[in-house]
Amino acid sequence: MNESDIVLRLLMAAACGGLIGIERERGDRPAGFRTYTMVSLGAALFTVLSLTAFPGSDPARVAAQVVVGIGFLGIGVIVVYGGTHVVGITTAATMWVTAAVGMAAGAGYFITSLYSTGIILAVLIALPWIENRVIARFRSRKLYFTIRSGQRPGLVEEVEATLAQYGIGSILLRFYECKGGENECSILLQVSVSARINLMEVMDTLYQIYGVTSVSFEE
Repeated sequence: MNESDIVLRLLMAAACGGLIGIERERGDRPAGFRTYTMVSLGAALFTVLSLTAFPGSDPARVAAQVVVGIGFLGIGVIVVYGGTHVVGITTAATMWVTAAVGMAAGAGYFITSLYSTGIILAVLIALPWIENRVIARFRSRKLYFTIRSGQRPGLVEEVEATLAQYGIGSILLRFYECKGGENECSILLQVSVSARINLMEVMDTLYQIYGVTSVSFEE
């Protein structure tokens, strides 16, 4: 393998990584054009070196470390908010598969690297549309409703009955009853809401319950 062939493989890897990076840059993701270009280029260079720089050795040993090493970059883009909400997993997975594309280009599989890049772009561009238009209709969100009301008997039962009308199951987490001079009760409910349900309509119906002064929710 001459150096012109090596450079061609590196350019192919950089081009494929750059295409993926442009798509991620468009979505303002934590890792963008330069990051994905470098990941793909680095993976290709390690693969080429494992094939040429160590005669008589197992060429898979150096290249195999790319699969493990890319995990350290992936850890840096995964963020956990509030102990429950995780973001960056798709970015980490995309970096991982981009390294695989770079390895394919470094090994001389140009057609494979190009097709893989096309599949990755299709997944990143087309699947979010499918998720929003199709899958989201059958997905349920876990929400926490906080309802404040004046003192009155049977409030919790009426709130739960109202939610049941929309097919929303609820779990009572907290109920602060009015005591002494206090004139407001507070109810905290955990509910599972289908994406097909109009959440604003549900809130408006809850707000119309006699005595209710405010309705709010959070994920």
